[in-house]
Amino acid sequence: MSVLVTGANGFVGLNLLERLLAAGRDVVSLSRRPIPAAAHPALAGQPGRLVEVLGDVRDTSMIENTLRAQDVSAVVHMAAITAAADREKRAADEVISVNLCGLASVMTASANVGVSRFVCAGSIAVYGGGVDGSLLEEESPHAPRSLYAITKSAGDAVVARLGELHGLDWVIGRLGRVFGPYEYDTGVRDTMSQIYQVTQAAIAGRAVVLARPCIKNWNYSRDAAANLQALIDAPQLRHRIYNLGSPYAWSLAAWCESLARRYPDFSFGIGGGDGESIDLGGGSDGGLLSWQRFAAEFGATAQFDRDAAFNDYMNFIDQESGDVVAAPASTAVTR
Repeated sequence: MSVLVTGANGFVGLNLLERLLAAGRDVVSLSRRPIPAAAHPALAGQPGRLVEVLGDVRDTSMIENTLRAQDVSAVVHMAAITAAADREKRAADEVISVNLCGLASVMTASANVGVSRFVCAGSIAVYGGGVDGSLLEEESPHAPRSLYAITKSAGDAVVARLGELHGLDWVIGRLGRVFGPYEYDTGVRDTMSQIYQVTQAAIAGRAVVLARPCIKNWNYSRDAAANLQALIDAPQLRHRIYNLGSPYAWSLAAWCESLARRYPDFSFGIGGGDGESIDLGGGSDGGLLSWQRFAAEFGATAQFDRDAAFNDYMNFIDQESGDVVAAPASTAVTR
């Protein structure tokens, strides 16, 4: 089965590419910008075949031609602009166009070609936060607060409607607060994960300040990729929507404690002190993205608890020198 991944140059996309290629799959990467140069060695070292295509997800004809030319039988749609307030004010039309029209174009092209499975990456953002520690289940009400969240919420309905119209086998896998290997500034994701921010501060020896410990069930990117692969490969699906939350909840402060042991020049404070203030995304931690539906059908959503994720992430940073830099624009390449 050949798989096309849109938004594949994003950090979750790169994790998915690596996992699929490691399994020996033929994978097509579709993004507006090339895969970061620093990711090339890891991807090229896998047994699968990677074809990189540069293009706009709103170009239905180009996508359809690519799907046919590469004999694609499954599509994972991840391309989106995750806009902060400044971009919302100056480029609302682009955010809505890419996130919704792009979704419709990719799904229409997929239906026209007759792919066997369409997987859409959803987001915890559709719930708008929720009560601290509450469980956000698949049927929990949506309360989106940002343009990104609004488009992800509307996107769920778009997927369901187009799937019905075209008779397409579709599924939505909602991701949580993702962090981990390959995270970098893509130019379409305005806010990096808090874990990335404190980790980069630790590497640089800068102090940080947290308003509170900040407890969430953080979603390690390698787990996210594994869960998306399960949705690609399942012969049959019992449900159309799966929340892909982790059963492990822990605090950002606990992560900082581990960083302080590894990087002696790093320090952090809670509630005050000197240092870089980390934006925790509001005055509360919000709910925990559920995992039970997926786990009942496919097994655990997370192989990495906090300690395992920390050790794996630090190993990745050691290998990559903590530097993932976007490559300059170029023509499409095949590897």
